[in-house]
Amino acid sequence: MKKKNTTQTFVIALAMMITLTIGSTMVFGQDKANKRSIDEPGNTLVGVWQSTVTSYDCQTGAPFGDSIKALYTFMQGGTMSEDNNDPLDGPYRNSAHGIWKRTSGRNYTTVFLHQSFAPDRSFTYTIKVRANITLSPFFESFTASSTFEVYDPSDNLVFTGCGDEKATRLTF
Repeated sequence: MKKKNTTQTFVIALAMMITLTIGSTMVFGQDKANKRSIDEPGNTLVGVWQSTVTSYDCQTGAPFGDSIKALYTFMQGGTMSEDNNDPLDGPYRNSAHGIWKRTSGRNYTTVFLHQSFAPDRSFTYTIKVRANITLSPFFESFTASSTFEVYDPSDNLVFTGCGDEKATRLTF
């Protein structure tokens, strides 16, 4: 009889341990999925982003025409590139290149520039963009506000503007 009670107690204890182990694993697994850390891979600005940018006059808020599409690549280490379909400089421009850094939590700042050229390939101006980016809580999209400056070939400021944008991470 004593052996039967010992075996029964052992089986019950073993069942409880298995239940607690499986239950804890499920709870901790759910916790990790719902509370991602900013430091986990994929939870930073690093990656490729598709964006829609709306440019406007910083003083009046009047838009500068239609929204444009942009494609950003943020690389590990703080460098970036950008391309867009802005009709201002059409096909006569190089890709933008720049730098980025995290300012706090899900907030980042960037600065990048590109040069534009006339159809005869003569240099016409440089556009410099500064943006403040906020990643969404699950790191799949971002919003940004930006300012841009246009400089002539002698580095004289000739035009300024602002922009707002919404972007989504490129995924499989």
